[in-house]
Amino acid sequence: MSTHSKETREPGSKNEPGSELKYDAGQAAAFYDEYGEREWTRFDDGRTPSASAKTHTHYLERFVSAGDRVLDVGCGPGRFTLELARLGAQVVAADISPGQLELHRRYTAAAEDAVQDRVVADVLSLPFPDDAFDTTVCYGGAVSYVLDRAPEAVAELARVTRPGGHVLVSVMSLVGSLLWSFEAVLEIARAQGIDVVDRVNETGVLTPGLGAHGLTMKMYRWRELRELLAPHGEVVAASATGLVTTTPEEPELRALAERIELDVGAEPGAIDIGHHILAVVRV
Repeated sequence: MSTHSKETREPGSKNEPGSELKYDAGQAAAFYDEYGEREWTRFDDGRTPSASAKTHTHYLERFVSAGDRVLDVGCGPGRFTLELARLGAQVVAADISPGQLELHRRYTAAAEDAVQDRVVADVLSLPFPDDAFDTTVCYGGAVSYVLDRAPEAVAELARVTRPGGHVLVSVMSLVGSLLWSFEAVLEIARAQGIDVVDRVNETGVLTPGLGAHGLTMKMYRWRELRELLAPHGEVVAASATGLVTTTPEEPELRALAERIELDVGAEPGAIDIGHHILAVVRV
């Protein structure tokens, strides 16, 4: 039962007893410092389906305009910062991991004119004034990793976004993770008990001992994410990402796979069944 089923073990997976159910900013920073280059290559080596990158980029193209000031929270090494720069945005990059920000400096060097600043920051306490950005992007796992403090995180994302601007968020999907990793789910049920799987299905909380990832995360059902976002504005778009898990070698077939994910992933009945759920809120 893992959102990264092709990995056997990742750094930072040892927790003190009981700590695995609490968000620990220092642990998250240390994990991604050690994770290093693997955050850059996840779309290329199959850990995250490659069509997912295209879907995330599609929603940037839809909601970010040239000249917008954009906050890229949980920016990692800068894959989506580069897309924002391509769209003509001015970007402030923020990540809890100093190591990831160093990689960001390297990988986004060609877009340096578009990067206004790089800031070490926790999504729970963003060091920016109210209404500072036209668009705020929080792709990946930041909201999933803060566990029960997710309402605080979303409130921060909305706070720093101007009225009428957009917040783009993606989180790990509970339904998709269960379906795409069901053989691993069965192995956990055999080894640790069916009640363990029932508990994850009920709560969405996945600890390191139940998957390959080294940080405890909250995986979401779409209805849960919608309820989390709704107090902060109108949810204007939503999609599954990582719905298409096959990456064809032929360019025309890869493009077909990406188009199918974009089309099918936005269907109400499909939003839950990708590896991640993406949503956009107009604040």
